[in-house]
Amino acid sequence: MDRRWLSVLVIFCMTLGAVALMHDTADARKMGGGKSFGSKPSYQRSAQTPAQAPTSPSRTQTGEQAKQGQQANKGAAAQPMGARGGLGGMVGGLLMGGLIGSMLFGGGAGGGGPGLLDMLLIGGGLFMLFRFLRSRRMAAEGAGPQPGGVQMHERSASAWGNLAGTAEQASGPDLPAGFDPDEFMQGAKAIYVRLQSSWDKRDMADIRQFTSDEVYEEIARQAVEDPAPGKTELLLITPQLIEAREVGQQIVVAVLYDVMLREDGDTHSRQDRELWHFSRDRNRPEDFWLLEGIQQIER
Repeated sequence: MDRRWLSVLVIFCMTLGAVALMHDTADARKMGGGKSFGSKPSYQRSAQTPAQAPTSPSRTQTGEQAKQGQQANKGAAAQPMGARGGLGGMVGGLLMGGLIGSMLFGGGAGGGGPGLLDMLLIGGGLFMLFRFLRSRRMAAEGAGPQPGGVQMHERSASAWGNLAGTAEQASGPDLPAGFDPDEFMQGAKAIYVRLQSSWDKRDMADIRQFTSDEVYEEIARQAVEDPAPGKTELLLITPQLIEAREVGQQIVVAVLYDVMLREDGDTHSRQDRELWHFSRDRNRPEDFWLLEGIQQIER
């Protein structure tokens, strides 16, 4: 094979590898790895955006949503134009164009194929291209309202061991008797923060007590593949109660998490939407709610 065409093939393969790496690592750091899995076959495939359960929000929830909306507007207005990475993309494009042209027309290492300097330049160009493509992807996913820096503090999840409430706390007709949606959603938000924090530290013992056997098995498998601790900044968490129903002796609850997060020092935040399924024996209100499945929301 002509060495010039071999050089082009090498560059093409390296570019494909960089793009593939961008997609593979986008969801690898957060808990669950951006996959759908769980104890039921239906949990193992993506879900369409579900409708929210018809429950009236409390005053606390309404106030929090108003504050989050104000902070999101301030954050969106304050976002600099330079964060889009246009200069890096332009330089990367010019560099890659020059290198490919050099290889095609015999400019690399005297016309005999790429030399060491050429390969170093190619590697630098691919790195810049990778950074540019990834920043564009994250900017597109996070193009919605972004907070100006909401501080997420982990709340105690101990109250989640007893959320059945009393019979006097009657909710809507579609909810199980004694189920307190406000109290449950406070716990749902706290457990999301706690599980993500435990995943960042690879604290599998803590994750185990809040997950079913099937979910824990999958998360443990991901921890073996990616054992290094990470850092995930949860900028905004908006949980929505989708469904709460009785299935035999179990109370099954579905929660839609709409989250803005930033991973491992990334400069851009991104939106993440997942449907989490919890269950608990209705006759054992002292038990923890267990995470039985995670479904990705179809875009």
